[in-house]
This record gives sequence, C-alpha cells and structure tokens, in this order.
Amino acid sequence: MAQGTQQKAPARFEGPITAPKLYGGVQREAGDEAFTIKEDTTLLVLASNVSSSRVVTMPTAKKGRHFKAIWEVEQAGHNRVFTAAGSDAIGGNITTKKAGNAAGDGDVVAVALSTVAITVVDDVNIGSYLEFYCAVDGQWLVLGELIVDAVASVPTLA
Repeated sequence: MAQGTQQKAPARFEGPITAPKLYGGVQREAGDEAFTIKEDTTLLVLASNVSSSRVVTMPTAKKGRHFKAIWEVEQAGHNRVFTAAGSDAIGGNITTKKAGNAAGDGDVVAVALSTVAITVVDDVNIGSYLEFYCAVDGQWLVLGELIVDAVASVPTLA
C-alpha cells in the first residue's frame, strides 16, 4: 500500500441476512371457478381442468414481484384468462410447441407491453408454464412455454 493511503474496512451488515424465498408461497388451484392470485404466491399450480372459461386475476405488479404458473393437469376444452390488476400491463414472449413430433412447432406469441389479458386456450399439457416478473411498478414481463395439442392453440391477447 502506498504511503499515506488508508485501506477501507469492508462494509458491515447489521441484523440477519436472509435469502429471498424461491417459490415460497405456493397456491394450488384445484377448483372450477375464477380466482385471484394471492399477494404472497410465487408458485401457482393449476390443478384442475375447468368446465368453462375462467379468469385468473393477477396480483398488482410491484417492482421485484414474480410468480410462476404451471399446469399440473391438462387444460382440455376451456380457456384460462390471465388478467392484469387495475391499470397494469403485460409484455413479453410466450413460446408454444405442439405435443408429439409434428410441423408447426415453436411458434412465438409476442406480447405487446400494452396487453391487459392473456387467454391461454384449451389443450395445454402438463408441465407447461408461464412466468411473470415485475421490474417496474405497473408492468409485468411474461415468458413461458406452453405445450399444446394443436398448432392453432396459441394464446390470444387483449
């Protein structure tokens, strides 16, 4: 060390250091009705095949918030509509792939950042997922992969 310079002491942390919860708040939805994702949910498990189109109301988009929705059972016959809360918007990309080995795989649905609802149409297979992240209050960024039974079964946007 050069003469006359002082070395800074490393920063000290006060109080306990905790790691963020990764999928700590699990919400498993096995019912056949519309529902709202809870504020502490980080993993949403869709565990029912609904009997008609159902709205899934998303939590308010707050900076640092995230959650992942996964399909535990096949969604056959009816839609799920992920709807932003209040004036929140959704943007990003969703990849769809057709189950089996057929032409038409790998479609990408571009979600403009002005989107307020994503309708995931029927015939979504087990293990499909959507992830939502919020970097700026009021805006969700979405990415995911939906394995579908038909090439035409891609999400629609509003």
